[in-house]
Amino acid sequence: MKNPLLVPEFREMLATNDLDEIKEFCNTTPPAVVADFLGAMTPEENREILRNIPPEQRANIYSYYDIDVKMALLDLFRGEDLVALIAGMHDDKRVEFLSELPIGRQKELLTLSRRSLDKEAMQLTGELEQLLKAEVPVEEEMTAEEIAVEIQPLIQVYKLVDGAIRKIDRIEKECWINIVNPSRDDLPHLAQYFNVPFDFITASLDIDETARIEVEGPATLVIVKIPFFDEENPDLMYVTLPIGVVLVGGVLITVCSRDEVILRDIIEGKVKNITTVTGVKFILQIILRSLVLYLQYLKQINNAANMIQKKLEQESKNKQLIKLMNLEKCLVYFTTSLKTNELMLERFQKHSFARMDTELEDLYEDITIETRQALEMANVYSDILSGMMDAFASVISNNLNITIKFLTSMTIIITIPGTIAAFYGMNVKLPLQEHPLGFIFVVAVSLLLAVVAVLLFIKKKWL
Repeated sequence: MKNPLLVPEFREMLATNDLDEIKEFCNTTPPAVVADFLGAMTPEENREILRNIPPEQRANIYSYYDIDVKMALLDLFRGEDLVALIAGMHDDKRVEFLSELPIGRQKELLTLSRRSLDKEAMQLTGELEQLLKAEVPVEEEMTAEEIAVEIQPLIQVYKLVDGAIRKIDRIEKECWINIVNPSRDDLPHLAQYFNVPFDFITASLDIDETARIEVEGPATLVIVKIPFFDEENPDLMYVTLPIGVVLVGGVLITVCSRDEVILRDIIEGKVKNITTVTGVKFILQIILRSLVLYLQYLKQINNAANMIQKKLEQESKNKQLIKLMNLEKCLVYFTTSLKTNELMLERFQKHSFARMDTELEDLYEDITIETRQALEMANVYSDILSGMMDAFASVISNNLNITIKFLTSMTIIITIPGTIAAFYGMNVKLPLQEHPLGFIFVVAVSLLLAVVAVLLFIKKKWL
């Protein structure tokens, strides 16, 4: 991914030769994030930045560049610098990158790496020799039958039979294919078999993908952001995930990184009025079911916030405040996803493939109303949580001030008898030191002054 957000700032740093700020950014930012920002710059600018940071850090950043950026930089580095750059990459990324290089480039790198005695360069030499010794340099393409056998365990095929969704053994026309969390190695096979663009599947599995519609050739992709309850993450239980719906060749394909409850409810027959598992209506019913789940989770978040509020009223603890902060974070995820869904729905209605009759228009109107309601609820709950946290922060600060004021008052009161005792501890002539009741008089005066101070503080409402 290439993020052009910081390109002007980096170019200004290069123009002013501000290398320290560049180094600080690379030191304090994960290499993958640095690669995203630097990848949007020209190869020459990338080389200039990489040459001014330590070799190990340089190789880590290079590991996360897109392939086109890596290939461009390959032509700009020479000799030992080039060997160190590739040898220092992460092992898995280095092997993957080397296998994508042309044989001529592999031989060139092998010659350079053999000249170095560095341990990492020797490892690079071994990997290149192994690649070049391979008898089959290019993997043969699999036949359609072989791909079908390969993807069979990855897919679940369903069809509407007598008004109920039934699982079937083979792919047919007007069927629904559900794919859950396929491995990265299986993605090319899925894309090739179903004749859909590779990025349609990868986008559906990217947790940061936003809701959108995309058409490429005969395939149409609709990405919907759905709510997900993550039981394995106690800190952030409510998150959002993308689910990709692909229409191609008379079938509907859903792709998601998790086995989520929405499609499971549809399969188990918990969603009523399912008359088709392909086409626009089924997509709208998936969206509507996700909105029902949004509203359900929003109420759960609100109930949890009310319970935490009652506990905070009894006793303020950091643990409860952190829970409120995590709930507020969940609401931010919900609000952002609902907004992107709303924008996607506006485009959905105008799109050529979504031709709607009266029934579909009514369903679309219900979805629009539910989306606005869910978005309004998320905004209201978020504002309430934000105000609640500000209020509790003020209460905690006020309690601290009261405690400090009390302790300060007690310190002043205790100082009065302490000061008198300090004077009478001096080795000089003092009043009443020869009197038989001198000690009692001094103690009585000290206590009297302390009592006067207490009464004065009570009157001033300092105690």
